[in-house]
Amino acid sequence: MVDPHPPGEQPRADEAPEPAATPPTRPVLADLRDHVDFADDGPGGRRVFTTDVMALDLVCLQPGQHVGAREYPSADVVYTVLGGRAWVVTRDAEVTLEPMHALLVPAGVTHGLRNDAADPLLLHATASPPEDLPLLAEGPIARPVHRGERPRVGLLDRLRRVLGGPG
Repeated sequence: MVDPHPPGEQPRADEAPEPAATPPTRPVLADLRDHVDFADDGPGGRRVFTTDVMALDLVCLQPGQHVGAREYPSADVVYTVLGGRAWVVTRDAEVTLEPMHALLVPAGVTHGLRNDAADPLLLHATASPPEDLPLLAEGPIARPVHRGERPRVGLLDRLRRVLGGPG
């Protein structure tokens, strides 16, 4: 590539190339409450994360709202209900998802979502690869949070505390 500027001359700010996106090198924390975005005129939601290999969206549907039929030719999508109840409809089936249920929709399967319940619906849509997904408004930039040293709690103990159960 030929540099159009003489040696020693820097490009003007409006000519500077955009910095290349760098993948995260450590875990990135997102508070999903910052991404909740219900809309009265249709489905709401925000893009939580995007990398070269996946995208995570938080989808927000008021009672009676739906996401129309869609097909992602090269992306598998996993829908996980965080709160509320979702109905996922394909040409061959209709699946009801309760909180903490997840459903894999393989690439190329036409499907839609709806909320027929009386409560709002919050669900994750995780797709890989992300190229086929429609653009969503980006949520707030997540920054790693560093906390003081605390005793480590095992994964099973944390899950029991959050989800309930023997322990």
